[in-house]
Amino acid sequence: MSESATLVLLRNGVPSTVFFLNPAETATLGRSPECSIVLKDTGCSRFHASIKRRSHDWELTDHESRNGSAVNGQVVKEPVLLKNGDRIQLAHTQLLFCLGDSDTLGADPRRPGTDSLEWRQAIPATIAASARQAERDELTSRLSRERDENRSLRRLLGQNSEIIGESPKMLELSKIVGRVAESKSTALIRGESGVGKELVARAIHFGGPRREKPLVCLNCAALSESLLESELFGHEKGAFTGAVERKIGKFEAADKGTLFLDEIAEMQPELQAKLLRVLEGQPFERVGGNKPIEVDVRVIAATNRDLEKEVEAGRFRRDLFFRLHVLEIPVPPLRERGDDVTLLAEHFLNLFAVQMKQRFTGFSAEAADLLRQYRWPGNVRELKNVIERAVLVGTPPSVLPEDLLFSAIPTPTDTHRKVDPGAPLPAPLPLLTIEEAERDLIRRTIEHYEWNKTKSAKSLGIDRSTLDRKLARYGIEPTGE
Repeated sequence: MSESATLVLLRNGVPSTVFFLNPAETATLGRSPECSIVLKDTGCSRFHASIKRRSHDWELTDHESRNGSAVNGQVVKEPVLLKNGDRIQLAHTQLLFCLGDSDTLGADPRRPGTDSLEWRQAIPATIAASARQAERDELTSRLSRERDENRSLRRLLGQNSEIIGESPKMLELSKIVGRVAESKSTALIRGESGVGKELVARAIHFGGPRREKPLVCLNCAALSESLLESELFGHEKGAFTGAVERKIGKFEAADKGTLFLDEIAEMQPELQAKLLRVLEGQPFERVGGNKPIEVDVRVIAATNRDLEKEVEAGRFRRDLFFRLHVLEIPVPPLRERGDDVTLLAEHFLNLFAVQMKQRFTGFSAEAADLLRQYRWPGNVRELKNVIERAVLVGTPPSVLPEDLLFSAIPTPTDTHRKVDPGAPLPAPLPLLTIEEAERDLIRRTIEHYEWNKTKSAKSLGIDRSTLDRKLARYGIEPTGE
């Protein structure tokens, strides 16, 4: 079998565009801009199918796509070997698989019509036109894919970010990120927990001149002060108990690239001073070492705290604040992003439906209304978790209101809202033991699911038998029985 092969996109049965298949690589087909062949077909899944060369044959595999794949009218369930002239149907998209060079491409006497004069003229002509444009298409394909995925926002933020949104505030954010990405200055990303500050940092890195160099991320709240210093600057062998070998720190790992420091406000003042010296271009030493180390790193920091108040309280260095505050990027909370909630919910639904092999097609009207009305104190992270849970406990094809479980936690703006002096103060929250909290959670969950024990157990993350034991232990029974 010939090594060369192509896919010919058919529009109304007429050859339109030719895609060249590389025998050394797997060609992915779907709506995602990450696919090697992007299909502008809303019926296609993000990663619909793939074609690769196996031994002396070419093989098509359907990746459990929503609307399926077919070859010559036969639905593909398992990987299938392709032959010259095979017609491939992916959702509403028709493709012709061809072997050989442009003189014989597409002609196969076993396929009625493929050896006609029309085919023998149309396909080589289409290939010739595609070949002339191949270099230009290669240069512009990434931009066009990003535009198809998320129009101007995706174009400005870059393909390596997963930021999704078309609201005015997100479009304004995209403009800011586009300008910041080209700069070399330190940047500070501010926003509530869960808004996607790390995704913004990724967009800045991959949208700028350092995109080919490392992006290294570190959460300052996840480590003690001593461990954080070692993570940032590295340590020498024997520097402290447990330092059995030399370790390269995040600054060295990010040399020529970008270092993203999340939750920067959690860093202790002593370590803040050392960080400031590095940001001002001075060399540093590994913990336990004395050799000066110089690096070229762009630092992007993020916080959900009010840094001005942290400075006033003496918990954050004033000089470091001004050093980080060169470029500030505010990320809006989800409740201020309008219909972006729907876009994100659909994105996460498709993502988890594929992961969990569930054929969800969307949300009921009532469920969609609930998603839009909720204030999302946990922002995008909370939305992602709510949709993951809905896919886990719901029943295809649609997510229903009862599949959505929201939190009663107030948003930060609700928490800091001014109180009417004449209004009575709210009662303090009661203190609960662990057993009381567990009893209350189980009771509320099983009542929410109307005593459906299977869904309740899945939602709680326990086995049904465990749920039965806890119901008996806490004496929880259906009301009225």
